[in-house]
Amino acid sequence: MGPAHGVHSHTRKTCGLPTGEQCARSGGGSASCSGGMEQQPKPMASVTELERWLNKATDPGIPEENWECIQRFCDQVNADTDGPSLAPRLLAHKIQSPQEMEALHALTVLETCVNNCGERFHREIAKFRFLNELIKVLSPKYYGTWSSAKVKLRVTEVIFSWTVWFPQEAKIQDAYQMLKKQGIVKEDPKFPEDRILPPPSPRPQTSIFDTDEEKSKLLARLLKSNHSEDLQAANRLIKSMIKEEQEKSAQVSRRVTTISEVSENVKHMEELLKNYKRQELSRSDQETLQTLFQRCEKLRPLLFRLASETVDDDEALGKSQHCPCISLQLRIGIHMDAAEDGTHHGVSPVNISFLHAFLSRDLSPMTLPFPDLPNSSMADTSFSSLGYEQKPAASLHPASHDASLENLFVPLISITPSGICPLTVFDRNGFKAMLHFSRDPAPGRPHVLVMVLSMLSTSAQPIKDIAFQAAVPKTMTIKLQPASGSELPAFSPLLPPAMVSQVLLLSNPHKAPIRLRYKLTFTQGVQPCSEVGEVAGFPEAELWGRS
Repeated sequence: MGPAHGVHSHTRKTCGLPTGEQCARSGGGSASCSGGMEQQPKPMASVTELERWLNKATDPGIPEENWECIQRFCDQVNADTDGPSLAPRLLAHKIQSPQEMEALHALTVLETCVNNCGERFHREIAKFRFLNELIKVLSPKYYGTWSSAKVKLRVTEVIFSWTVWFPQEAKIQDAYQMLKKQGIVKEDPKFPEDRILPPPSPRPQTSIFDTDEEKSKLLARLLKSNHSEDLQAANRLIKSMIKEEQEKSAQVSRRVTTISEVSENVKHMEELLKNYKRQELSRSDQETLQTLFQRCEKLRPLLFRLASETVDDDEALGKSQHCPCISLQLRIGIHMDAAEDGTHHGVSPVNISFLHAFLSRDLSPMTLPFPDLPNSSMADTSFSSLGYEQKPAASLHPASHDASLENLFVPLISITPSGICPLTVFDRNGFKAMLHFSRDPAPGRPHVLVMVLSMLSTSAQPIKDIAFQAAVPKTMTIKLQPASGSELPAFSPLLPPAMVSQVLLLSNPHKAPIRLRYKLTFTQGVQPCSEVGEVAGFPEAELWGRS
């Protein structure tokens, strides 16, 4: 693109493109032209495999997205060492296709790759080399005069969404601002709230006879038979399938009733806590508060059981696991801190103790013991042989915890981030976990450092059953407060990303170099994952709170 419209300028053009490598375009047939992004020599096998899946995924003769081929392309990008650098170059030519449907399919593939192909792919698309290729679709000096309005709008939306989700990438910000300054983009695009990039999914199932493919095939075979025994078997199978569907309906009813009851109890408790904050909580209200709390405590295992029974329904699972009783925990924690400091006197010590006991409990369905580490280059010795203490996530064990952490609770909303760059704990297949540092130590505890583990997903598949465990050397102690949740929905680049946060309190009285080993377990789609590793690069303890 020319100096007036591109981030970097090119002075020679061939076939309307800056000179570069030979590129393949698909669209009914294949034609080749000289131009596009400058490339280094590429491994032929990798390019051939990537092009094969990309050609299928962007076939202009198919009006709907071919999610199987799109996912195969993403998998190939992740599998090939050079995949993240080769894929953007191939995608650029497809996006510049004169065939509208091919270009739109290519943009869908691009967005899916952003969701699934990790940090290396993100670095490639954030380079001027690739951004210029997108800008050419909009610039009247290149393809803007004949690119369709749909394609140009979609490219604008893609670049704009990246400015929101990758604010640290200055080149993306510069490219978008340049488009606005030159009048190519008049205003920021407005995204409809219901516009979501759909993840790969099976066909919709509208009949109870479609929900189990094996049973459906068996039923069809039995019904075609002329033998009375087969027809009787088909009748029994139909009855059993109807019974299963009725049980599912009853399960839905129980879930709705339970969530409704918990929501009402929590609402009433919040009203009582407001009075408690104003020191207006009477003795009868104290008893009511404790009764409501005990009822919520009894319902909590039922909620988790309902959530585990609802793994095939993401919306219902989210309602079960994000019930208001979890959000109430933070409010109670704030009021408790004030009560322990002696600023409120509306609740008796017994009740404070009761609430505190609840807060100290694990909010996840179960606390798994930390298993022996696998023999690998990352973790080839056990925690004990390295002098580490094991700390299961969000559970307290008085025998192994520093007394100064036992009753310490730091609300997430009270934490002010420091200027220290966060540490990446895990980043793979669109799932990322990072450790952020608090500017200040825990209130009144100068040797207790505060960290926040933030977990977010750019994966097209939902992530569930997230659990984080940590261990530190024996000269330190660590406490993991309950996480804000245990699942992340499938990512959409057009909606704000969901996030799971967890506060970590690290007591380091000797200001020794920090070492932290972790175990992270989760289920991505239907694939269970377990990762063990060590976090390196912690700032020196004495500099922690000064940034």
